[in-house]
Amino acid sequence: MKNITLIIICLLIPCSLLAAEGIGTVKKYTGRIEVFDGSSPRPVMLNAPDTALNIKNKVASKRASTALVVLNSGDKIALSENAVVSFSENNKYSPESGRVVFSIKKRGAETGTVIVGLKTAVIGVKGTEFLIDVAEDGKAKVYLKDGEISVDSVEGEFRKHGKVVMDEYEAYVRKMMGEYDKYVTELQKQFTEYVKTFTMKPGQAISIDGQDVNTLDFDEKTLKEFELLDM
Repeated sequence: MKNITLIIICLLIPCSLLAAEGIGTVKKYTGRIEVFDGSSPRPVMLNAPDTALNIKNKVASKRASTALVVLNSGDKIALSENAVVSFSENNKYSPESGRVVFSIKKRGAETGTVIVGLKTAVIGVKGTEFLIDVAEDGKAKVYLKDGEISVDSVEGEFRKHGKVVMDEYEAYVRKMMGEYDKYVTELQKQFTEYVKTFTMKPGQAISIDGQDVNTLDFDEKTLKEFELLDM
């Protein structure tokens, strides 16, 4: 009888832990925000701040809506309008569409690295602020405001394209000779490197299209999106 009781207790423990495994809350929001629990395709519409979130949940903001998620770890995740982010496990966040801003607390060896999953890349974070803009076709843009992040290819190597430096006179001559396109292609090859992983520094921005990585400008509109972390 005692053995049967122990077995029943052991079977019940994982279920009770799973049910209590809260990861944070949707602290504040404006407009229409939906939460998916991970088991049903039907979302729940938020009607109050400080709504609890659990692992497997997904948060979606609708048109003209924003949300601020505050996690138990101290991390903050802000959704601009028409954005979706899922929480598959502790320390792993996946922006699925739209513009999502991350403020990640510094972590030690015991708490581990935060992983942000994209279609063709995985971003490792230990303490920083950055924004990810995911298009419907899976293409992503990453804007790093503070700290450093590592970007790893899910499969194969990235083709990391640097900014092409072009001599204006040479470009003019090539156009006159009908060799401009060939000239640009050759220059691009010189500024392309093949890497499995690379590190981004503060103020840098990139686009990720499959295995192609290109440098972007950090515009004022994107910088303003970081104010969502203080809503």
